[in-house]
Amino acid sequence: MKIESNQVDTELVVLLEDVTDSMAVKDAIAECADGRCACSTEEYEKVQSLQITQIGSTIQLNIEVKPGEVIDPNCISDCLNPLTN
Repeated sequence: MKIESNQVDTELVVLLEDVTDSMAVKDAIAECADGRCACSTEEYEKVQSLQITQIGSTIQLNIEVKPGEVIDPNCISDCLNPLTN
């Protein structure tokens, strides 16, 4: 799985390409959004809203960040790293 992220203003867009187990990825994202992330981070507290879109083997996350906050994109990669093939 390839992970790319880009933050513009208050939105962080994350592309997960070549996803082989989309349900596991979506479950991991939901756990992080609920603050039950396996990677022991508090980045989820910076999230105002999250939209997940899937087209084929690509999942796109549109994360609206709370005003004045910046999410470390490495955190997303670290949390999803166990799911990469």
